[in-house]
Amino acid sequence: MNYTQVKQCINEIGRDTLEDLLNCPGEEVIESAFECDIPLSNIEEAYEGEHPSDEIFVENLLCECGEVPNLPHYVYVDWERTAKDVMMDYTESNGHYFRI
Repeated sequence: MNYTQVKQCINEIGRDTLEDLLNCPGEEVIESAFECDIPLSNIEEAYEGEHPSDEIFVENLLCECGEVPNLPHYVYVDWERTAKDVMMDYTESNGHYFRI
C-alpha cells in the first residue's frame, strides 16, 4: 500500500481497524479491494477468498452453497459460461474475489 492509500484507510476506518485488516485478511487483500473499488468498511463482508480463476471460484462458490446437485459422471457443467454469468455479481483482482 502506498502512503495515499494508508492515509485514506485511516481517515475512512481508523488506525485500529486498519491494523486489524492488515493482520487479517492482509495487505494484498486490501490492495485488491482498492483496485476493485470495494469500500474499506465492506472488505471483510465482500471478500470471497483467493482463487486461481473465475471458473474455479464459481465452481467452489456454487458447490459450497449447495447449488450444484450430485450429478452423474457423464453430465458436464460448462464452468466457463457459468462463471461469465455469476461474475456479474463479483469482481476480482490478483486472484482475490469480492461480491459487489
